[in-house]
This record gives sequence, structure tokens and C-alpha cells, in this order.
Amino acid sequence: MKSLSFTLCFFLLGSVVLATPPFPKILEMHGKVKWTDKDGKEAAAKAPQILIEKAALQTEAGSEVRVQIDAHRELLLQANSRLELPAISWETGEAPVLILKYGSFRWKQEPGKAYNIALRSDLFEFLSPVGDFVFSYDPKKAFAEVKALKGQMEFSAMNAEDVALVTEGQKVSFQGVIENSEVVYDVLLKGKKIPRGKLGLVQAFSDEDKKQYSAAAIKKAEAARHKKEAGEAKLQNRPREASQICDKPWGKLNQCAWVCENNPAKEKKACRLDLAEVKCLRRRCNANGEWAESTEIPKEKAASLCGLQPLVKECDY
Repeated sequence: MKSLSFTLCFFLLGSVVLATPPFPKILEMHGKVKWTDKDGKEAAAKAPQILIEKAALQTEAGSEVRVQIDAHRELLLQANSRLELPAISWETGEAPVLILKYGSFRWKQEPGKAYNIALRSDLFEFLSPVGDFVFSYDPKKAFAEVKALKGQMEFSAMNAEDVALVTEGQKVSFQGVIENSEVVYDVLLKGKKIPRGKLGLVQAFSDEDKKQYSAAAIKKAEAARHKKEAGEAKLQNRPREASQICDKPWGKLNQCAWVCENNPAKEKKACRLDLAEVKCLRRRCNANGEWAESTEIPKEKAASLCGLQPLVKECDY
């Protein structure tokens, strides 16, 4: 009996130790967000979802994803961006490095005891600051910028001595140098790299910045997004079948969907294939639950396939 009690106690303790940490966690997302797992496999991100060991998140135009890093910090990865978490502790969920490959993210950090996190790109690297900031990086132009919405921080190029103090309502940028499509660095002793370029002057927010990040603008954007999502949900008001692994629209594995893209928002009656920018696209529902393999259908064949609502049926190939 004593041996059984010891075994049960050991099993319960082991279960506690091996429990998955609650962070980092995808809280919510809008639009198409791609997730790469620890094995390098790509799939559509889901919410809620815990990120384990290693992950990357990539957004498309018009999409974004909000991630809770821990109890004190969260980020909003904005459209057309990619963020990598190269190491996530299995035991604690700590992610000590976040790498912005391109695009931008909004960072919110509350005061409180927390482990150090390095925010990194090809041009900058520093410990995450307390406050509310927007970081951006464009690798094609070797351009990085920070906007301080709340709080203050010292911004500089990676390993550089020139530092700019950015406070609430201000922004500053660093313009690097590109040669042969790559960022140019000066390499010092022991391999220490400093991006070649120039730190800009600290500037007050422009009227456009103020408008973009004002409470009214954020509320308006959320209302527009909710309206769009409500419209999409209306198109899928039938009960979902268990075999329908793809959504928006629902579809089964290897079924195809014909979708009218870039149709005028005010158009209520038809897919305007007579307009140059409007396209009829066919996509296949793959094993990851994604509409993939996008193919444009010639205009002369598209009229019977593309309408206001997506057409889902067996593929025609």
C-alpha cells in the first residue's frame, strides 16, 4: 500500500512538472495568419493556441494576430509582417528573443517582475521596454523605426553608441545601408556587428500618426472588422459538417472554392468580372485546413463559377 501511494504521488508530481505553460498564447486573430511550428511545418494559426518550443507567425494584407507573451506583456503583429520566436522554454514558456523579420508589431508591457526579452531585427536589438510602442522594420530599405505611444525608451542601431531617447508622442528611425540586397555591417573585434547607417532625429508624431493610433481610429477599425466578420459568418449560417476542415468558406479536404476577389465593396448584386482588378480565383482545401494553390480563372470561364458568394464543390481537374 505504501509503495502504491509513493507511485501515485510521483505520478501526480510529474504531471505538474510536465504541464504545458499558459504562455506564449495566441489570444485572437483577424484575417489570414500563418503559423510555423517547432518542426518547420506551416499551418493556419488558431485562437486560442499555445506556442511551444519554437514558432513563427506571418500575417497577410488586412490580417493581424494578438499574442500574450506572459502576464505582463503582449504584442499585436500587424499586417504584412513576420515574427519569429526561435526558442520557447518547455518548462516555463519563456521566450527570451523575439525577431521581427519584416513588418511591424505593437508592444505593450506593464511594470512588474518579468524575465528579460530581447526585441531584435537585422538593425536593432534591445531589452523590451515598459510602455506601449510600435516597432517596424523594412529589410528591402534597411529602415527601422519606433513610435512611443506610452512610456519612453532608448533606441539605437544594434551595438551602436549613438542612442536616441524617445518619449510619449515621439518617434525615431534608423536608416541602414543596402548592398547586393543585404544590410551592410561594420564588423568589430570578436565578430561584433554594427549596422552601417544613420540614426535619425527624434520627431513628434505627425497628424497622420496621431490619427492612426488615436482611440477613435482604433475603435473605428475594430467596428469595421467586426462588421466584416459578421458578414462572413452570415455566409456560413448552415451547420458545419465534421468533414469540413476549411473555413471562410467551409470545405472538405481536396474540394475547391471559386472566389470573387477585389469586387467593389458597394456591389450588392454581382461579381464584376468586367472590371480589370476583379478576379475569379480557384483554391483547394489542403490537409492543413487552408485554402491553398490559388489559380486565376480566365474571364471567359469565370462567369459561371464566381458570384458574390464563394462556390464550393469538387475540383475540376
